[in-house]
Amino acid sequence: MEDKSSEDIIREFARLTNREAEIKEIKYNLTGFRTFPKYKKFVYMPYDSSRNNFFVWQSDPHARIGYPTIFSGAFIPLSSRIKSKLNIRNRYLLDKFNFSAKSKSNKIGSEYFDSKTVINGNIDSAERRLLSQPRVQDSIIKALGLAKYMTISINEYNVDFVPELKGSSYLSIINPQGWELERDSIEEILRRMEKIRKTILNE
Repeated sequence: MEDKSSEDIIREFARLTNREAEIKEIKYNLTGFRTFPKYKKFVYMPYDSSRNNFFVWQSDPHARIGYPTIFSGAFIPLSSRIKSKLNIRNRYLLDKFNFSAKSKSNKIGSEYFDSKTVINGNIDSAERRLLSQPRVQDSIIKALGLAKYMTISINEYNVDFVPELKGSSYLSIINPQGWELERDSIEEILRRMEKIRKTILNE
């Protein structure tokens, strides 16, 4: 039997959970150096009918240098006041000895949060207010605990192909290494993101 494609797996997952997955492909033109077609792929699926929380998959074999060629994760819109790009990841033992990383990372002022995370990017006042809230910090740390490679991202990725996210600021739980296709993993990431979204709304 022929193996299912990633898109087929996502379609089946969406069907089994009463959701809809939107899938788009852009075919790159063939060149003299390439004899088989390559595609830029966008996939998104809402968590529920409110359409405030989306799981997104994207792959682009010709992404610009410095951008991931493939990633997946859950996204929620944020206040338009939040403009900067941030990346938040788990803090590892090696970070204590990486003086270059120390000079580039930011601190919020919470000993607990700063000891657990590394924040890269320029924090503006709106983001600092958001990340200074203890319940938001706790939700982010729990989301990062899903896997060592997980990151929390603010405004780093272009996800304008999702109509509800087009032109907006957003926060995301990201797997920067590939497409999440395990059903339990996708659901857990979406649930974690929903908790973050509700925490932010209630602050």
